[in-house]
Amino acid sequence: KEMLRKDLSTLQSLMSQLLMSIANQHSTNKSKIVFLVNNYDSIGQVLAERKVDREEIERCREQLERQRSLFVEEELRQSYARLISFVQQTESQQKSGQKLDLDEALVSGLVRSFSSSWKAGIEQINKNVLSYFSNFRNGMEILKQVLTQLLLYYTRFQDIIRKAWKRPPAFAKDLVSTSAILAEIKKYALAI
Repeated sequence: KEMLRKDLSTLQSLMSQLLMSIANQHSTNKSKIVFLVNNYDSIGQVLAERKVDREEIERCREQLERQRSLFVEEELRQSYARLISFVQQTESQQKSGQKLDLDEALVSGLVRSFSSSWKAGIEQINKNVLSYFSNFRNGMEILKQVLTQLLLYYTRFQDIIRKAWKRPPAFAKDLVSTSAILAEIKKYALAI
């Protein structure tokens, strides 16, 4: 049995190398990730159906989760790159002990941009996910992860604004409430 397990592990390692080699032929990072997610999902299903060793199934699931996480960030950057970069850079400055001194015009622009496009962005994410992933259950899990991460980024953005201004700035009226975002997410996540 140990010899079979070792052979299976070697086979899975070679299969992962082959998948990466094929994925690297795709022209965009996103299409590489989509390719890997779909393949690791299919392989994991076959391994589970055949009741293959748990370690091998778990190794495949770890690869799937890693690629899903990469896809989540890639998908969000497509519509919300400026907001995400702002949040990450500002939080990095806060962690290094720098005083929070934000450009009001920049933050106001981010608020207005998000408030005018967030619903269309969520709709586009939904369309993308449904078209990219062949397994509906996998696609819905990824959709849930993308929308949850979007909500987390936006919540962090709101926290930065609260910390930077003692009193709400004029653009605060344009902030989208998290409850409105949650309600929109629920529309797309009913099957989850």
